[in-house]
Amino acid sequence: MSGERTRSTNDKIALFRQFFSGLTHVYGTYEPATGRSHQVKAPVTDLVIYRHLKGEQPYGVYLLVKDRTAAVAVDFDDPDPAGPLQFLGAAKHYGIPAYIERSKAKGYHAWIFFEQPEVPAAKARLVVRHILKEIGRPDSEIFPKQDSLNANASFGNFINAPLFGALVPQGRTVFVKSEGALEPYTSQWDFLESVQRVSEKTLDEIIEANQLAIPARPTTHTEASQSESSAGLFGLPPCARRMLNEGVTHEQRVACFRLAVHLKRIGIPYDMAVASLRVWARKNKPNGDKRIITDQEILAQTSYAFAKDYRGSGCDQPAIAPFCSPTCALYVKRNGAKNNAPSESLSAPSESHRASSETPTPKEEQQP
Repeated sequence: MSGERTRSTNDKIALFRQFFSGLTHVYGTYEPATGRSHQVKAPVTDLVIYRHLKGEQPYGVYLLVKDRTAAVAVDFDDPDPAGPLQFLGAAKHYGIPAYIERSKAKGYHAWIFFEQPEVPAAKARLVVRHILKEIGRPDSEIFPKQDSLNANASFGNFINAPLFGALVPQGRTVFVKSEGALEPYTSQWDFLESVQRVSEKTLDEIIEANQLAIPARPTTHTEASQSESSAGLFGLPPCARRMLNEGVTHEQRVACFRLAVHLKRIGIPYDMAVASLRVWARKNKPNGDKRIITDQEILAQTSYAFAKDYRGSGCDQPAIAPFCSPTCALYVKRNGAKNNAPSESLSAPSESHRASSETPTPKEEQQP
């Protein structure tokens, strides 16, 4: 490319591998003539990368390594650049630099690169999903597609890497400028060297500020025997785990609503949440002569919880306070704050009308 400073082939391969690396024993590819893709179970050598850059055989990268990733890519399968441009703008709002690649076909990829060592894929995907939801494109495809590799996803899914030599002259598989007519960078290699990476700390700050919940990963038999303080770090908070394990003695409807919110956050479907809460109800020991919450009330509170995206955790509510744990990040945040004043961000104003008594009233039945 004109204007590009001289780099050896080895330099280019090394720079490419800094950004588009993942599993080293398998890669994806496709046949340029037919577009048919398949997996190649072989080492990702410099020759594999060289042939990709020369345009001889495409290289697809499996970004997910165990539960970590060095990059995230969002696939906007649409020739309209509005989607990736909106994503870049929203990501920038959170202090995340993202970059647009014109894909091999009609659409675009938006890339985010992370500092070494790689970041937990669950955190990266959670933040990206949050951004996509904000711009009204929640169904966009994210790579990697899983939070971790397991028995059901031993490789994950590959994404075709940029800079396939046969398509670069056509302005495809190249990174483009986010302003104007989305022209390709004159030097793709100079561009790569200028890329800014995102730290795990940045992801953590976004997750905490927006009270996002990372789905709990499947628990192995060995992990199940570990202490409660180490279990479910990225799933239910300690208070919810205790409430589910022990049951409650008062304000069952409020507790039911809060538990349903948490179950929804970690990806539990509505019907399974209802089933879990029915089991939970049998553990409750209401004070005095109050009855155990009914199935109808469980259905109502779960419906309220699943109707909207509630963010508050209800830390200050009497139903939740007895179960607070010093191991919880929100507990530390609240009790470590100046003058021990509760943070306003911990409960959403829209939830202030939620039921606070055990005996439902018509008004309470209309809104949780």
